[in-house]
Amino acid sequence: MQKPQIWLSLIALFFGALMVAISINTSVPAAYPSLKSQASHHQFYLNNTILPDHIIYPFLMVIDKAQLEITSFPERLWLQAEYGWRRLDYAYQLLEKEKHVLALTALTKSQKYFLNATQETLDKETTDEVRLMMLKHLTAYLWEAKAISDNFDGADKAVADHLISECEVIKLRLSQSLSN
Repeated sequence: MQKPQIWLSLIALFFGALMVAISINTSVPAAYPSLKSQASHHQFYLNNTILPDHIIYPFLMVIDKAQLEITSFPERLWLQAEYGWRRLDYAYQLLEKEKHVLALTALTKSQKYFLNATQETLDKETTDEVRLMMLKHLTAYLWEAKAISDNFDGADKAVADHLISECEVIKLRLSQSLSN
């Protein structure tokens, strides 16, 4: 007799959570109309690359995070760099689609991956070879990020430039950590 009650409770909980999610999803565009067309609108399209505006993108993010959690050091450094490059590519593609808000978010996430990888390189006892490889990745990333930041205006440009300056600081720390 308790099994049907448990199942009914779980079903009710699921539908309740679904109602809350739908409510939040429909209220965000009303509260922030400028984001309606970019940030809150997910699409379904057939393409080789699934961008942050795709409906299944959140599921891919969960997979990426899980993979990052189970990957051990030092492979995690290169996985974070790979994720950083991928998010940077997403930023380029989103700019081409005129989705500047999502492009800036992708740029921010790419920077986060590179900052985390670089900080972990500095915190752990890594060889100069690993540090030099990370420095090369970060240098190339900064060159690309600067090119992307030119596509933003106003406050978005200021955010992008701030991200770049944060990377410049950690790049300097990384280059100073190399043995002569």
